[in-house]
Amino acid sequence: MTSYAVLLVLGIVWAKSVGDSPWRFVAMALPVPATIGVVWAVATYLREADEFQTKSVVESLAVAFGGGSLTTFTYGLMQFVGAPPLNWTFAWVVYALWWVVGAAVVRRRYR
Repeated sequence: MTSYAVLLVLGIVWAKSVGDSPWRFVAMALPVPATIGVVWAVATYLREADEFQTKSVVESLAVAFGGGSLTTFTYGLMQFVGAPPLNWTFAWVVYALWWVVGAAVVRRRYR
């Protein structure tokens, strides 16, 4: 997630510096490998984890899906009545933050 955040900032800065050049698309694709890395890491972890660890991760992802969906859907509704539009890249951050919340809830539950 840290690499995603760093690459996102670098991509935005680079894209703004190149203007209308085709390089702006390359710049904005910088965070994509980091997101692929997160998916790969989670999938690898789930294959290698024991049953309890797998259950805990899946439960935290379920909380993340529910909370992230509720958050993004609600904000989308608020945009109909004047809330400022947000870039889609914030959706990943919203789901990641909810994943942290989900992990904390699951950890507390199974203490």
